[in-house]
Amino acid sequence: MPTMTFRFTTECELTFEGQSYEETYLKFKDLCHQQQPITESPFVKIYPPENSTILFEVDEQNTFSDMGMMKGDFKKDILANLPQNWVTRISSHARI
Repeated sequence: MPTMTFRFTTECELTFEGQSYEETYLKFKDLCHQQQPITESPFVKIYPPENSTILFEVDEQNTFSDMGMMKGDFKKDILANLPQNWVTRISSHARI
């Protein structure tokens, strides 16, 4: 039976939870470095994004910040790209 596979570069939203914001970021970083499907069923495979631009949201921030290209460091990828009030909020929850 003939088959066709279609792969899209599209919006995909993944939410991770962790004991800290940095742990949550590291879970996402590990996922992106695996370059394997996030989920796989007989008919659907979902991969990490191919586009180097990554948007992220912290808790109920209600607006996405632009990480740009992932550098692999929590401070450079997350803290450097958040509004100051959110950096203060995150800093109050953990030692950074």
